Amino acid sequence: MQTVQRYLLSQSVIVYQSGYHGRNSKVYDRRLTVYRGVSNPLTFTFKNEDQKSQDVSAKTVSSGNYYQLEVIDSESQQSVITKTLKIIDDGSTIATKGQASCEISDGDLLSLDAKFYTYAIKEIKSDGSTLVTYADTSYVAGGTIEVLDGAYAQFLPSTTISTFTASGGPLEYTTSKINAKPGINNNKALHTIAVYTKNFTGALRVQGTMSTSPGETDYFDITMEDAGSTANSFTSSTTVTNFNFTGVYQNVRFSWGNSTGNTGVIDKILYRQ
Repeated sequence: MQTVQRYLLSQSVIVYQSGYHGRNSKVYDRRLTVYRGVSNPLTFTFKNEDQKSQDVSAKTVSSGNYYQLEVIDSESQQSVITKTLKIIDDGSTIATKGQASCEISDGDLLSLDAKFYTYAIKEIKSDGSTLVTYADTSYVAGGTIEVLDGAYAQFLPSTTISTFTASGGPLEYTTSKINAKPGINNNKALHTIAVYTKNFTGALRVQGTMSTSPGETDYFDITMEDAGSTANSFTSSTTVTNFNFTGVYQNVRFSWGNSTGNTGVIDKILYRQ
């Protein structure tokens, strides 16, 4: 039997509010680590140069005087995450605890590359001005935060299809081939599409192929489970309609055409494998 330990830890950082006169030096600041696929709670303790926790109970948004965490991409120098810190109130020792927290969620990290970033905490004053806080006793304002992936499953955005060419395919407008990622599926693989229409009356077809470089004759129609057939009809549709289909395919494509006299469109399709 394999016995494995897991640690329930809170990432805690000391933040200095006042000047430094050489006493109680902090040698280094520990790097923060956040992971894709989960929420990452962070706790900050506010201290003075004597390592004494400071009363931060009044630092709330409602008071107009609060702390804000900002994560900066060190390459572009752009702010990528901004979080307002929430004061930790245990009901009794808030004045001496001097702690505030925030949470960096999975959604906050979706658009960020896995790499090192700089973070800093500033105090937002009620008059709109800002005040620096320090990551260590050497007047360094910025700390380091690393975004990592691979430890947890991650949300992957849907493939957005919005380009339809007016040639080829079973209907008037057809997409190019779209990778159906057969390597991550099995024989009951579920595919989902969300179809965005604008005053559209007509039909939609989904086609698949096992060819990596398909020609026109390599495609075959796929039955959409919600439609019950290989073609779904729309009538004056301006909404989002969802369909499912199953199977393992190398590539898929989507084709639609208007009924006579209709000028509506399928604006885009979101596709998830």
